[in-house]
Amino acid sequence: MTEPALALTGVNKWFGTTHVLRGIDLVVAQSETVVICGPSGSGKSTLIRCINGLEPHQGGRIRVNGHALTDDPATLRAVRRGVGMVFQSFNLFSHLTVLENCTLAPMHANGLSRRAAEARAMAELDRVRIAEHARARPETLSGGQQQRAAIARALCMDPAVLLFDEPTSALDPEMVQEVLDAMTALAETGTTLVCVTHEMGFARRVADRVVFMDEGQIVEIAPPDAFFDSPRHPRTQAFLARVLG
Repeated sequence: MTEPALALTGVNKWFGTTHVLRGIDLVVAQSETVVICGPSGSGKSTLIRCINGLEPHQGGRIRVNGHALTDDPATLRAVRRGVGMVFQSFNLFSHLTVLENCTLAPMHANGLSRRAAEARAMAELDRVRIAEHARARPETLSGGQQQRAAIARALCMDPAVLLFDEPTSALDPEMVQEVLDAMTALAETGTTLVCVTHEMGFARRVADRVVFMDEGQIVEIAPPDAFFDSPRHPRTQAFLARVLG
């Protein structure tokens, strides 16, 4: 059998005395798109930050493409090379061009030559339709363009799994769709995606499964049609009634 892209078993996380993740069990298959939704403070962003070791978990197990995530520095670096992360605030280096942002990690972490790294970067920038801005500084781009540059940067590391932490929440409404279109295109090519988002239209159209979290727990997991048309848990029903009007 094919190893799942992600396997979380009994994952717990505390911030001080606050128990923010409570026994999370989740398996994500290769090429699957999973959308995680829920109210603010439910642990969604903390969960995906634990997946690539940006936040340490204090209980349970996380496996990424068959590799256990531990606090060993070498293991942590190996896991992170296989997990791309796209943040809500872009996190591009302002003193570098878009192209330089995309080539930095492949050259220094993966040992690519500048020529090879630039060729890969241009291919990924073309994939998200901003290749013409490769020589521009991030501050000269719109928010949607910056987020697409951040997606291209993550793709340049050839990740097995791509994580999105509310990638449209910092964007003006008219820029949201261009980022969602880029994410949709990635899903259609078989990239494994785990997306924390409030974009319920995207979840319905693109997700293979939708995960609803509340108070640090996974309350419900279902395919989009079942999740939106016949949610089982009262907490899920209340959340959808509020966000869908």
